[in-house]
Amino acid sequence: MSRTYLLVLLCLGCHTPAQVHPVAPTPAAASPDAASPVADFSRIETELSALRALQFKHSVPSSTQSRADFRAWVHGELGRELPPEKNQALSHAYADLGLAPQGFDLMTTLEEAFTTQVAAYYDPSSKAFRVVGEARGKDVDQIIVAHELTHALDDQHFDLETFDGGEGNRLGLSEDERTARQFVTEGEATFMMLAWRTASGEGAAKQLGPLGVAGVRMALALLGAADPIELLAATRRGRSAAELSPEERRELDQMTRLPPFISMPLIEPYFKGAALVSQVWGRGGWAAVNDLYRHPPASTEQILHAREKFLDGRDPPIAINLPAGRPALNETPAATDVLGELGMRAYFKTWDFPSGDAAAAGWGGDRFWVWTRASRFTWEPSKGSQTLPRRCAAGKAGGLPTRQFLVLWATRWDSENDAKRFLAAYLDTLEPRFPGAGIARGGPDAWLLIRPQGDLLHIERRSRDVDVIVGAQTEEIPKLRAVLLAVERR
Repeated sequence: MSRTYLLVLLCLGCHTPAQVHPVAPTPAAASPDAASPVADFSRIETELSALRALQFKHSVPSSTQSRADFRAWVHGELGRELPPEKNQALSHAYADLGLAPQGFDLMTTLEEAFTTQVAAYYDPSSKAFRVVGEARGKDVDQIIVAHELTHALDDQHFDLETFDGGEGNRLGLSEDERTARQFVTEGEATFMMLAWRTASGEGAAKQLGPLGVAGVRMALALLGAADPIELLAATRRGRSAAELSPEERRELDQMTRLPPFISMPLIEPYFKGAALVSQVWGRGGWAAVNDLYRHPPASTEQILHAREKFLDGRDPPIAINLPAGRPALNETPAATDVLGELGMRAYFKTWDFPSGDAAAAGWGGDRFWVWTRASRFTWEPSKGSQTLPRRCAAGKAGGLPTRQFLVLWATRWDSENDAKRFLAAYLDTLEPRFPGAGIARGGPDAWLLIRPQGDLLHIERRSRDVDVIVGAQTEEIPKLRAVLLAVERR
């Protein structure tokens, strides 16, 4: 299932937390034969071709779509991408990993993020560009066109659907890999959007000279340091936040209230990705940018440390997988994915940890798995916060239901010091996550606590590896540690 290239700000999976990457609609209300919703559409195509040194193979159909129609499509597509069992498993996994509040629903959150924040999108399935919602000022519409037509131009030359993993993600890319690729696509579109605004000349004579490049890089530096609401206001509405109507302000405020693990992959690929594309373009021109689509970054770590881990020499992520046969676990996980370094940063941002970026640096690889299960247990809280739950027969009177979800999270770090730094920071976040719960020693370099649900959170470091178990009972810990010890990390 391919990604829809949405102009958010200016996200979503969508990214896509794990982000969700839905296929764009071809709604009856948005006929590709309709007149272009913005002025000078063909001129912008010509100017982008001149700037990008690529020719459009065919013109791009464009139309408008009501926000109500867009919402109906988003609901249907997310329902197919996130069937109830998968949505429930991932929602619990993100909550249990500390990325979202308990009771969080992934599909509902993504639907709201999409339908309130998307300004326009390019659909690689129908090869069409659509503006969502009310009309905007002419200048803003043209900026949007320049951004989305860059996606269309790239799609005609590099096949964006395959670049994102193909239909149904047949390439098996992790969410972190897909987010890294989003930095390329959204970054280039943002770079081209700004270049189009600062370049000299018109039509086929449009050129990006040294002053234009300096202007683009200055704009990227300023945008990267901007207040999120001002940034969203300027790019979505074409004016300052102070000039927004109460309804417009509420829509933009919703973005800042999203969990960071959802909002960060929606926002950061635009400007951090544009900075990456600017560096690549500066080193090798458009030929080097073209090569990003043939040899894309393999992780968000490579984007966040572009010079040392991507441009000057690639640092590949460590692949982490369950061993063949999954010893001690006979069921197939309901869901699995990779958080990546951007996901680690989002975790620490969620808990206002002041040095979260430093704690996430040194990431080498990670993967989480979530299993759905049903059993019951008793709990004796009267013996203090370190009293551990005891299993009883399923359905026994007085037993409390388990979380019904078990999450294992395996990580590997670049060095033992990196692992120690991450572990220390992670332990510091447990107090705000579980006020008064109390952390007990579970071994030489292991800790555990009883969550309010009555089950365990277990953390353990072994050299460069830090592993987390969430939702287990006391007697399950040994076999789950054995599973994590057997996990393949290479």
